[in-house]
Amino acid sequence: MSGVVTGTLLGVSAGMYASTKMSPRQRRKLMKKSRKMFLNMVDNMDLF
Repeated sequence: MSGVVTGTLLGVSAGMYASTKMSPRQRRKLMKKSRKMFLNMVDNMDLF
């Protein structure tokens, strides 16, 4: 379970770094996608 959390943190920090080099439109798109991914992961954690 801790591996999932670590992977998420790595993904988030990588996304943050990438977003600094993106245009606002791309960033908004990425935020929407990552939020959906995060919510899915939280839902999956509730199943365990």
